[in-house]
Amino acid sequence: MAIFIASTKSISRGNGQSAVASASYRAGVELEDKRYGKIHDYSKKHGVMSADIILPSALAAANTDIDRADLWNKAEAAEKRKDARVAREWLVNLPHELSEIDRKDLAHSFAQTLADRYGTIADCAIHEPTQKEIDRGADPRNFHAHILFTTRCAELDDNNEIILTDKASIELSDNKRRSLGMARVSHEIKEVRQIWEQIANEKLAEHDHKLIDSRSYAAQGIDIEPQLKMGSVATKLERDKYERELRKAEQAKEEGKHYEIDKTPATQLGTINEIINERNELVWGVELTKNQIVNDAADAIILNGHKIEGVEHSTPPPSRITVADEPIKEPEPTSAPKPKAPTLDAVAQAMAMAKGIKTKRADEQKQKEVALEQQRQRELAEQQKREQAERERIEQARADRARQLALENKQFLDDKKALYASVMAQLEQHTQKGIDPNSKTGKLILAISVANEVMHSFNQYTDNPDTTQRQRELASNERGALTDLVSDKSQQALNEIKNLHYTSERKTHTAALQDVLTEFADNHGQSIDKTQQQALQSAQKEITDYSSEINRSRSYGLGR
Repeated sequence: MAIFIASTKSISRGNGQSAVASASYRAGVELEDKRYGKIHDYSKKHGVMSADIILPSALAAANTDIDRADLWNKAEAAEKRKDARVAREWLVNLPHELSEIDRKDLAHSFAQTLADRYGTIADCAIHEPTQKEIDRGADPRNFHAHILFTTRCAELDDNNEIILTDKASIELSDNKRRSLGMARVSHEIKEVRQIWEQIANEKLAEHDHKLIDSRSYAAQGIDIEPQLKMGSVATKLERDKYERELRKAEQAKEEGKHYEIDKTPATQLGTINEIINERNELVWGVELTKNQIVNDAADAIILNGHKIEGVEHSTPPPSRITVADEPIKEPEPTSAPKPKAPTLDAVAQAMAMAKGIKTKRADEQKQKEVALEQQRQRELAEQQKREQAERERIEQARADRARQLALENKQFLDDKKALYASVMAQLEQHTQKGIDPNSKTGKLILAISVANEVMHSFNQYTDNPDTTQRQRELASNERGALTDLVSDKSQQALNEIKNLHYTSERKTHTAALQDVLTEFADNHGQSIDKTQQQALQSAQKEITDYSSEINRSRSYGLGR
């Protein structure tokens, strides 16, 4: 009876894999890997029955072609990430009941369907178990196909050559698929498994063989226990023991002696898996026997008609069949032997053993989950502790910075008072000749002269290496305020000058105002912003224009 196997995995650089190496191994050929500068030679590999490149129908119709080395080197070149997926493999079990030609046709049909579905290229390699593998205990009916697909869609360029373009839809992330209105990748994979089931069953039905079922054994109501994963170490130990036993048998044969190969497992895992396998064979035997009884009953109903739950039928009912207690006539023996039903004791022992394994697994899983949860809680507590410490550190730094800024602000205010006091102590030096410093106009002109000296002091204060960055910022703000003050005082002074009675007074005060404003602009015009420069220039022009107006008035004899 055929079994259902259709599994997929990615060939990824993140796992140290190469598309070229994978294709070389599965096809049993020698290929050059241009990306890594290696030659992969598996031409001596046994068990490869065939290996063929299958293009999407659209490309095949264009009479184009590509060889295996070129295909997988292009697949490698198309990916830039160091952890990129460079190929996808589908592994399918080929029913042993079919002929070699039918198995190949079945594998190619599945590969062609997926190539057309995703627009990718397939590399389909069909394997059979080698004699060496059979000697080790492999099932001689284990015919299967490794089908490698490109992860990117294949198209033709302007030169009618095959190129790999965008990622196939099955390779997109769940987030990307969701944004495109597509289901999750897991749903896509389930659909592909159902595609294999449909294609395989069509071929099996052609030859009147039993069909396969993509559902799990649990979903089918069959109590099959999965074997434990061996791992590389245990697998190597099992193989090493088998090789030793073979050498002993060959040596005994050369000496004319008989040696019975010890087939007991070398590891505890191997022993458990052997027990699970024996138990599964018993369960499977019961299932086959049960199916055979039901099938025989159905045949009898079809041919002769039997009373089922008190109703006589000449054809099988469309739904579930329940056979009455009356004995059913055994079918005539045929050339094909029927599966022998295991004894109830054997089944009970196997069931008890499987139950013990399940219980042990459940306990181990529970312990693992508890340990993981404890580890997660510890990591969470550590993370919270680190986050709390970081928050406290940030708050402390902010508090320290606030205190430091407060100290620097206070120091600046003290320094500022000292600067102004120093300039005011020399106030007489800033009084303009012929100007009364106590008059309204004189006070305004004197303020501009004082501002000029204070600006000098702030420049020296800023250049002092002991001045902090914060204090430099405050000094810069103060210089900006003084510059605005000078512009305002200049305008106020000019307005007061225009109100003076005598022309001579207006001329004297205008000249003094020009002098102090020009001195301020010459000393500090380059250190102020553009807007303030324009304001000072505007004030200077207005004062100059008024001075010219006064001079014209005197020339006409209009003033006193």
